[in-house]
Amino acid sequence: MHSAEGILTARGGMTSHAAVVARGMGKCCVCGCGDISEIDDHNKMYFVMKGKTYHEGDWISISGTTGEVYEGKVALKEADTTGADF
Repeated sequence: MHSAEGILTARGGMTSHAAVVARGMGKCCVCGCGDISEIDDHNKMYFVMKGKTYHEGDWISISGTTGEVYEGKVALKEADTTGADF
């Protein structure tokens, strides 16, 4: 988890160990992705989702806010805190 940019799990929820640890580390986390049908660490195949197989090194993007998983890199932008009440 330490070297990961984000965490995606097949099981669990908002209070699962992965979610709590990721939150404490300030990392994005989606736990309990029901579309994951297989995880094969031996062959470095991370998961099969919606008919596609993803391997180590493939890019995915996850939204910790909505719980959605996207294929490839999603363009990001810096948060705008102008006008926010702090």
